[in-house]
Amino acid sequence: RPHRLLPHPADFVLKPQREGGGNNFYGDAIPPKLASLAPGDEAAYILMERIRPPVHHGRLLVRGEVARRMSTLSELGILSAFLCGTEGEEVRNEYAGHLLRTKAEAADEGGVAAGFAVLDSPLLV
Repeated sequence: RPHRLLPHPADFVLKPQREGGGNNFYGDAIPPKLASLAPGDEAAYILMERIRPPVHHGRLLVRGEVARRMSTLSELGILSAFLCGTEGEEVRNEYAGHLLRTKAEAADEGGVAAGFAVLDSPLLV
């Protein structure tokens, strides 16, 4: 079982294989979750090493209100589109956009729609 191989669970996140975010398990919550899964149910989850982006100070605009100055971090997602044919041949594999979201440093979850993060714009210099 993978939970026996996690000497540092704080460095990982266990995510369900579904869209929409949320329902993730962090740190010390991972081993008991893995232990509770029936054999074969592990395939419904992905265990990922946590990415630790640099922290910066900022203010978030949430529901029209500017929040107090806080420690924040930003995550840049690069989107792609991949389509293959019935024989497995690549039909399309291309860039499809980007998303920059910023959240409070203390927040584990990062979903914009769930209210954990806000959309942001990169400053190109």
